Amino acid sequence: MIPVYNREKYIASAIESVLAQTYKNFELLVHDDASTDGSLGVIKQFHDPRIRVIHTAKNHGMLGGWNYLLQFGRGKYIKQMGSDDLLSPRCIARQVEALESHPHVALVTCQRQVIDGHGQPLTTYQFARRNTLVSGVEHAHWILTTLRENKIGEPAAVLFRRSYIKRAGLFDPRFSQFADFEYWVRLLAYGDLLYLHEPLCSFRTHDGSNTMSAIRDGRFISEIFVLINKYYNDPLFAKTFSLSQSDRAHVTTLKIKDTLKNIKDLILCGDLSRAASYTIRLLKR
Repeated sequence: MIPVYNREKYIASAIESVLAQTYKNFELLVHDDASTDGSLGVIKQFHDPRIRVIHTAKNHGMLGGWNYLLQFGRGKYIKQMGSDDLLSPRCIARQVEALESHPHVALVTCQRQVIDGHGQPLTTYQFARRNTLVSGVEHAHWILTTLRENKIGEPAAVLFRRSYIKRAGLFDPRFSQFADFEYWVRLLAYGDLLYLHEPLCSFRTHDGSNTMSAIRDGRFISEIFVLINKYYNDPLFAKTFSLSQSDRAHVTTLKIKDTLKNIKDLILCGDLSRAASYTIRLLKR
């Protein structure tokens, strides 16, 4: 599934990377969410019968678009990817094989390469140094008591079972920067996590990306405290992931200190506007 909004520059490469998969039994859903550039025209240049194009005249927003697209899925497994990201040719084959071989795994992820707007490699992120199978609830507990790192990765890195949507629900519209991260946590309540130590996708970062936008406006600060409240205020989540009020106090203090360090660094480098924005978000947490 590829939700698209004004990605004329990158959408062709994303689609081509899916069509180049060695695994052939898939449907590619491409949703043009009221783009105002030439994205829809680029999408319509592809005539592969596995592509289903959905166009809406009214924009849903990022999370609304993700959730809108989920209703059209018919496959056993789902992969959502950014319209500026890329899959390696063996990505779907390797991940389908992994889920077929491990029925108790909720989601499979992989090593992923970070690329810039021109496709040049910047760095590589990984969960571990080898193929790894971990308890879903134990890893979710680690996430919710540290909130330091998204080892699972972005949507392009993940394949999950469509049947789990009925249990986990849809993406939470209160999040943007942490929307996928928070959804992985919910999925881990129902199964384990499998990591493949292979670079099977590329996550693109550029000035127009959601990640860069969140860094500029500091919304990730607000969202991290919304996430803490969501999981520690809910008795079911707290029980499922073994979360205590002591854990809550620890992780809250940790994130306050992290934010204060960010603000200090911004002041030292002269970015007073962003430092002020971060401070306001911290005070409103």
